[in-house]
Amino acid sequence: MKPKTDPMSPAVVLVVDTDPALPDLLRNLQPAERPLEVHHAGTAADAEAMCRSLKVDLALIDPALPDGSGLELTRRLTTARRPAAAIIVAADHDFDTAQRAMRAGAADCLSRQGLDIEHLASSVRIALDRHERDLATRKRVARLKKLCRRLNEARIEVAEQVDVLCNDLVTAYQELATQVQAKQGDRSFEDITTEELDLESLLRQTLEHVVGLTGPTNAAVFLPASMDEFSLGGYVNYDCTSDSADMLLRHLADVLAPRVAEVDQTVHARDAVAMRRWLGDDAAWLEGGELLAISAGVRGEPLAVIALFRDADQPFSPDAVRQLEDLAPVLGERLERIIRVHHRMWGDEEPPPKGFDVGPAGDEDDLPGFIDDDDAF
Repeated sequence: MKPKTDPMSPAVVLVVDTDPALPDLLRNLQPAERPLEVHHAGTAADAEAMCRSLKVDLALIDPALPDGSGLELTRRLTTARRPAAAIIVAADHDFDTAQRAMRAGAADCLSRQGLDIEHLASSVRIALDRHERDLATRKRVARLKKLCRRLNEARIEVAEQVDVLCNDLVTAYQELATQVQAKQGDRSFEDITTEELDLESLLRQTLEHVVGLTGPTNAAVFLPASMDEFSLGGYVNYDCTSDSADMLLRHLADVLAPRVAEVDQTVHARDAVAMRRWLGDDAAWLEGGELLAISAGVRGEPLAVIALFRDADQPFSPDAVRQLEDLAPVLGERLERIIRVHHRMWGDEEPPPKGFDVGPAGDEDDLPGFIDDDDAF
């Protein structure tokens, strides 16, 4: 789509040529869609000096200048920090001249002999339109880079806060194990989190509810840190040592979470073969254990991955699997609402809640909704 330009704002055109006829021709041209502000320089040095004080949109350049090569000047102008479009106007127009002009970055190469006014007007219009689109693209890229830097800063801040959150969860676990049923009673996860708009509190409530559903278990919630990476949002450590839990959770964030998010299915691995399908060489970390994992998101976009694991002699019941599958879409809706509310509060220039990536959702494969350890990966 062509970028919007103020029709009253003239396009600054610099003619770099010893002959004043071409600047006069351009001044008389004056297309209706956008006026031209024409300047003239007789040498490459004069042209570069003028470019430092003017925001030149288009330069028409003679390749044979008194003080240097017009093609080299073209290369410098089209690759500058604020580039200008360029058209070569050559006395001897042949294929070799046109080829060298294109390699230097020129938008067109015209012959001075019998220069057609309509051809000149068309070439100037096309070059200016392309220049406007290029400038608009540069602005969009610069804005995206700024947003990426802000997101990376938010990701680092989340990583620094994870330890605090996890320590609080571990300290509270013994109390939760005995009180969670009484606290929740018949209340569903949807009822508990209806008004929740704080990410840390939502993760805490999610883990409390999961422990209430499944009984004592190791549980973790992973959040997307970029398009294909996940970081730990919170966890409950049931029977792992502190050092082994840290290492294991990093492996699950790096290997398991992206896979579960990509296929958007319930994963229930109950033996070593199934573990290797999902964790590869890292399956040794859960030897003799059972793994249950599911992605939580909306409209095919994963916003979190929940992973539960414990010894295989305490298997997850079919009812626990079903309840976790019921919980996942509710968690996805709550996370989407937190992102939406924070965007509305902060505006487009502010980052979303810490721990989330704002890239567009990709298309998900049309796969069945459940994977057990007897099914192929």
